[in-house]
Order: sequence, then C-alpha cells, then structure tokens
Amino acid sequence: MTRAWFLTCVVVAVLASCSLDYGDSELASEISDEIPDTVLIGVVHTVVRDNVVRFRITADRVEAFTERKRQLLTGVGFTEFGPDGTIRTEGTSRTADFQTDTEDVELTGDLRFYSHTDEAWLEADFLYWNSEERQLTSRAEDPVALEKTDGTSVVGRGFSAEMDESLIIFSGGVNGSIVDSE
Repeated sequence: MTRAWFLTCVVVAVLASCSLDYGDSELASEISDEIPDTVLIGVVHTVVRDNVVRFRITADRVEAFTERKRQLLTGVGFTEFGPDGTIRTEGTSRTADFQTDTEDVELTGDLRFYSHTDEAWLEADFLYWNSEERQLTSRAEDPVALEKTDGTSVVGRGFSAEMDESLIIFSGGVNGSIVDSE
C-alpha cells in the first residue's frame, strides 16, 4: 500500500509542476485571425439615407473578423436605388472582401452588374471599389466586358471607372464596337 501511495504522490507532484499557459502563445493569435468573430447565413442588409432605401446587399454567408477589420461575403447580391425608389444598378459576385475601416470592397468571381440608368452590363472576374476616391478598378491583366442595349460591346484590360466623373478608362487595350446613336 505504501508503494501505491508513493507512486500516487509522485504522479500528483509531476502533474502539479506542469504549466499549460496558452495566454501568450502564437497559436492563439493565429487561430483568432483565421476564425471569424461572427458568422451570419442568409443576410439582407439595407442602407437607408434621408428616409429612402439607397442600397440593399444580400449574401449567402458573412464572416466578420473584427480585429482584421474585414467582412468576407459569399454569394453576394447588390441593388442600388435612386432617390425616387427605382432600381439604378444591380449585380452579383461570388465573393466580396469588405474592409470595415475604409469601406473599400474587393469583388471576385463571376461579377455581373447592370446599370438601368445607362442600360449597360459590366462583367469581370475581379473589381476593386475604392470608397474614398469613388473609383472602381480591375487588375491590369484582367479583361472587363461592357455591353449596352444599343449594341455597343467592348472588352478591355486595365479598367477604371471614375464614378464622380462618369468616366471609363481602359489602359491595357480595347476590342469591340461602339454604336453612336447621334
């Protein structure tokens, strides 16, 4: 009996001397960067300004990373409304990386937008929205296609759209046809 009691005391002493302190470990911070703070499914987010619905964003899934100031959306839909409540622009993308501190957005995968105002489609695989500059850009090597209901059809690289100026620029070459109705 004394031998069992002695072994039990030794095991307890060894276990008591072990320290499992995960507070300062790098693993804890790596995990927190990879695991979202919040996950939402089937999201509808409506933005109202001056008592008028301005935007509606839908997503199949939203993952929020507070520390990284990011929200990752998948299965994204977007609708912009005019001051009178009519739809101005609507579109979809596979994913969106929304930066909560700047309100910049990186859109990827099967982007397709339609402007009711301009009667034009825009298709791309990647676009970046710079909120402060109100500028939409593609990567230099990625093609962007524009098509209007009047028959205009253009594909180019190095796309940039200045929203305040209603200006579209292709810096990497363009192919297609423009219909001049005047």
